[in-house]
Amino acid sequence: MASALTEFVKRREFLVCMDSDGCVMNTVRIKHCTVFCPELIRVFSLDEEADYITAAWEEINLFGITRGISRFESVVLIFDRLKNRGIEVPGAEDISNWVRTATELSTGSLQQELLRTGSVALRKLQEWNNACNRRIQALEPTFEPFPGVETSLRQLHAVADVAVVSAANESAIESEWTRYGLARHADVIFGQEVGSKANSIAVMLRCGYEGRKVMMVGDAMGDAQAAAANGVAFVPILPGREAESWRRLQEEALPKLLHGTFSHSYQNELLAALRSALHG
Repeated sequence: MASALTEFVKRREFLVCMDSDGCVMNTVRIKHCTVFCPELIRVFSLDEEADYITAAWEEINLFGITRGISRFESVVLIFDRLKNRGIEVPGAEDISNWVRTATELSTGSLQQELLRTGSVALRKLQEWNNACNRRIQALEPTFEPFPGVETSLRQLHAVADVAVVSAANESAIESEWTRYGLARHADVIFGQEVGSKANSIAVMLRCGYEGRKVMMVGDAMGDAQAAAANGVAFVPILPGREAESWRRLQEEALPKLLHGTFSHSYQNELLAALRSALHG
C-alpha cells in the first residue's frame, strides 16, 4: 500500500475509494467516546459542562448528519453550542478561523498556524490533538475491522484499484490496516495530511479513471458529498448495519458499477438509506 501518490501505479479500469473509521474499522465509537471528547473536556477545563459536551459530541459525531467530520470541525461546533449557552471558551474564535480557512485540517497545518499566530487557544488545541493521537496509538491493538470486511476487500481489489480516503492520520490508518492484513487489499492511502476527501478523490481521478467507473464507500454524508463533488458513485456503510451494508456493496452495488447500471435512482435510494440511519 503506497503512502504517497508518487508510489501509486494505476492497474485497473475501476477504482474504489474507501473510508476507514466506521467503514472498514470499528473505531468510531471508541475514538469519540473514550478519547476525543474526554480529552477535550480535560484540556480545555470544561468539567462543569461535561455532561452537556458529551451528549453534544456524540450527537455530532455518532448519530447526526455531521458524522464523519474532522475532529477539529467537531471542536468548533461544540464551542459554538457552548457560546449559545452563554459559555465562552477563551480563544474559540482563533480555532474557528483556522478551521474555516485552512486548506487542510491536520496536525502539520495546526502547527504552522500556531507558529504564525502564537494563539494560546491553538496551543491548547494542539495539546488536545497530540493527546488524542497518543491515546489512539495506545488503543490501536484493540481496534478491529468489521466482520467480513477482509473478504469483501479482497473481492473488491480483484476487480478495482482501492484507495483509502480518510480524515484520520495516515500513519494510524496504515498501522490498523497492516495489523489485520487489510493493507494488501489497498493501493494507496490518503489521510488528513493531504487535504479533504473531495480533493483526494479528485487527485485519483487525474490518474486516468473515468468518473462512471469510480465509487466512494463511506459511513457519513461528508463521504457522499465528496463523491458528488467529483461526479462519482457513493455507497454507504450504514452505522449499526455494517455487515448488511458490506453484503449489499459486494453483491449489488459493485456489480452495478462494473456493468454500468449504477443509476441515478439507485444512488438516491442509497442516500436515502444513509439519511434515515442518521438523525438531523
